[in-house]
Amino acid sequence: MTAWDIATSTSIGTGVAKTEINGAQPLTKPTQATELIEVIPYQASIGALTAGQTYLTKCIIESNSINLLPKQFIVPPIAGGLGTFTTSLTPMLDTVECNTPLQQGATQQFRIYGENYIANTVANKLGLGLHYSTAQSGKKEMFYDSVANETNTGTSATTVAGENLTINDGVFLETITPVLVNAVVTASESFIGTMSVTSNDFDNSLPLNIPCQPTSIALGSHVSPMLAKQPVYKNIHMGMKSSCLVSHSLTIDEAQTATGNFAIGYGYTKS
Repeated sequence: MTAWDIATSTSIGTGVAKTEINGAQPLTKPTQATELIEVIPYQASIGALTAGQTYLTKCIIESNSINLLPKQFIVPPIAGGLGTFTTSLTPMLDTVECNTPLQQGATQQFRIYGENYIANTVANKLGLGLHYSTAQSGKKEMFYDSVANETNTGTSATTVAGENLTINDGVFLETITPVLVNAVVTASESFIGTMSVTSNDFDNSLPLNIPCQPTSIALGSHVSPMLAKQPVYKNIHMGMKSSCLVSHSLTIDEAQTATGNFAIGYGYTKS
């Protein structure tokens, strides 16, 4: 038997501070639940989107009673447009696999936070759906981490190094979430590019080169990039050392008038 519950959407402000959602209160799991199967983050602007600004946000799950760290992952971004743009697109919701064991009969609690990479003029609200089961699946628990800071793309058609991240106690890298977003939008210019993930601490040198979700901009002075879905690359199963320094870089295929931002998140299993 399974069940769903909600950490209610809460404003995480206009800055980049880590902010607790669910009304700044912990969320108590159902006493019958023995596994957190997956979660679904969702966000929206609480007012009119601002031109040249994008909600690039991560969701963070913590607990004082459940051994689940780390679990911080990038939420599908919402992009602003150019000028007094009249349309925007909130990406499709998608699940984040957890397989986190829980103690039956216990009143264990989650503390759930949102944190924007980029400050915005108008605040956004973030919520989280949690899918529980009364039976444990036996699947490996998934852990997630994402870079602490976004990286500016620059304007040239070139390769730009992103921020490194060290994964501790991991066994297999399972998912990669690359995110590339516009800042100021330029009419008739599109972001198209790829990310490369490398590490001397991987078990082998097989390539991990993946496309980012492109954004295409139409002609005019009131246009919007439309990010329909954030890509998540799964079933990678790349072995790694217990302390693994992971690097990533972005290659832009078309020069831009204005810069954007990129970030990346990783999902992995432990022993």
